[in-house]
Amino acid sequence: MTATWYDRRVGFALPPAGRSWDNASMPASTPAPDPAPGAASPQLLEVTVDEHPEGAVVVRAGGEIDLLTAPRFADAMVTAIDGGAALVVVDLDQVTFFGSAAVANLARAAERADTAGTVFRLVVGESMATRVLEISGLADLLDLRPTVADALAG
Repeated sequence: MTATWYDRRVGFALPPAGRSWDNASMPASTPAPDPAPGAASPQLLEVTVDEHPEGAVVVRAGGEIDLLTAPRFADAMVTAIDGGAALVVVDLDQVTFFGSAAVANLARAAERADTAGTVFRLVVGESMATRVLEISGLADLLDLRPTVADALAG
């Protein structure tokens, strides 16, 4: 079995049908270098922050939000809230994986926004985050919107 490392995940290559394992002919693989402590691989998650008129900030996440990438996602939300934004919109429409760390970060960010007097809205569209939020019960507690334009309009 050949283990291939990429983005800190392991994939396994199987021999072609009808052939047995030949360990001598399998190439050795080397792990990808570890990212800096606390840094997530850019291939896993992209987070952008856009300031809009009237004190609104849109935090857009695209890719996977898991235990490795969640700190970067949380930092962007906290920075927007602590920066005094009147409205923080978190766009999850391009999220491809939404793990429990993401759910916990959203719950904490919503609580922080409430304490700061910041309006906090989520854009979920057709993303897979929608189902996770429903299962976790956060969909009933948070202000979910279908588009960024709708979230900004109020």
